[in-house]
Amino acid sequence: MPPVPNPQAGTLLGAYRVEGTIGSGSMGEVFRGIDTGLNRRVAIKLLSEKHRDSPELRQRFVREGRAVAAISHPNVVQVFATGSFDDRPYIAMELLDGADLGSIIDKNGPLDSLTAAHVVLDAAQGLAAAARAGLIHRDVKPSNLVRLGDGRVKVTDFGLAKPVDPGREPALTAMGVVVGTPDYIAPEQARGEAIDERVDIYALGGTLYFLLTGMPPFRTGKPAEDKYLKVVARHLRNPPPDASQTNPSCDRELAELSLRMMSKKAAERPSYDELIAQASRIAARLDPAAAPILIATRDRSRPIALPLEDRREDAAAASEITGLADKLEASELELPRAGLPGWLVALTFVCIAVFVAGLVVYLRRDSAPPGSSGPGATTGAPEPATAMVLVHRADGSPWFYVDPRPVTAASFRELFGKHEQAGGPDDAVVMVSYNEARSYATTRGGRLLTSDEWDSAATTPGVRIGDALEWVESPDENNRIVRARGKSLARPDRPQKDVTFRMAKQP
Repeated sequence: MPPVPNPQAGTLLGAYRVEGTIGSGSMGEVFRGIDTGLNRRVAIKLLSEKHRDSPELRQRFVREGRAVAAISHPNVVQVFATGSFDDRPYIAMELLDGADLGSIIDKNGPLDSLTAAHVVLDAAQGLAAAARAGLIHRDVKPSNLVRLGDGRVKVTDFGLAKPVDPGREPALTAMGVVVGTPDYIAPEQARGEAIDERVDIYALGGTLYFLLTGMPPFRTGKPAEDKYLKVVARHLRNPPPDASQTNPSCDRELAELSLRMMSKKAAERPSYDELIAQASRIAARLDPAAAPILIATRDRSRPIALPLEDRREDAAAASEITGLADKLEASELELPRAGLPGWLVALTFVCIAVFVAGLVVYLRRDSAPPGSSGPGATTGAPEPATAMVLVHRADGSPWFYVDPRPVTAASFRELFGKHEQAGGPDDAVVMVSYNEARSYATTRGGRLLTSDEWDSAATTPGVRIGDALEWVESPDENNRIVRARGKSLARPDRPQKDVTFRMAKQP
């Protein structure tokens, strides 16, 4: 059977209509498209025709779609669906309005230290979310970090991602190629040893060096000395270079962080928690006015470490937001004051305190039990169907919000107008695929629950559990199945007559 040409403008790939070509790479072509049901712009990545008969590359390509679909985080590119065209897999993902860091620096030169700190902070939070989902990226580099128009950074291209579960990783000598980019490859990865998430921390450290200096860490600038194997050999033997020596104007602490991240021994590299905390401190020190923004936009599952005179050791056991408010009220937050007028420092304190106090009041209002007194307390009236219920961890700290009932058929039809099912508009929606449920949730500003979250929500007062199964965010990487409340469903791309879903949000 002769190969089918690449899709032209107007071609339908499932729910997506191709509008044009964005570019091509070693694995395939990328097209600009639109979701005909949700009317949103997407990027469609299609495996190249030349790789059609390569089982290894097909598997790697499909794995990328599954890998990213398992991650729901603002610093990771979002995958909406996967499918097949001309017996070639494709991935439909969000269309990013920005440029990769490699291109930005090639065009404009090294970043200033504050911008570099924010880039590393965003990338670390995205990679940490991937690690929590059980994935190692294995190809972190500047061209795989996209900076959006608003300054946020997203991690992209999980084509080399693999499960953290050890499994069997072939040695490089057996494979004949290095898995990863030689400019940023960790020593243990180059040797073909067992790896974990710390190879991504190493690569991000090399990327930080590039952001500060404009050149990869182990390049000399001489073509004869920068051949593939020579660069890899330097990763194995040479000490990491100091960015502050190459670029004396860069921040010293940021350069030292890059050195730690590129430690030859994986055990000597910072963890994601340590990396995120230090990058946050550096950003707050370089720009004190950005401290409230860091507080508002950070990954809520991880604490931010701003400069404090007295760090209480038991802060991890307390509510992050309440603990931070207490510190502000006690004036324990010390921001750099060199060169700043007193009125600006005072105004900064006031803005931070007002923001945190308002956020605390908002959260306590939503989590107040019926009949309680205080701001936001209910009067015993039934909870509105649209109100979300706050689920707490075992230690009592806020965890996430969840819809008390599954999404209704009427609400689902607002986005998927052609959806049909028996029953009334207020009945829980069924006949929905996993991809449709996930698209609906993300479009509405929420997400699907994880398996652990569903188990906790099921025992939370105010959450109504019906007889139908529910889609949860728990794909099985080996068998390509999605679990609906513990039951394995082999075709998540097909509507299921007895499966519904509800949404979750972070507090």
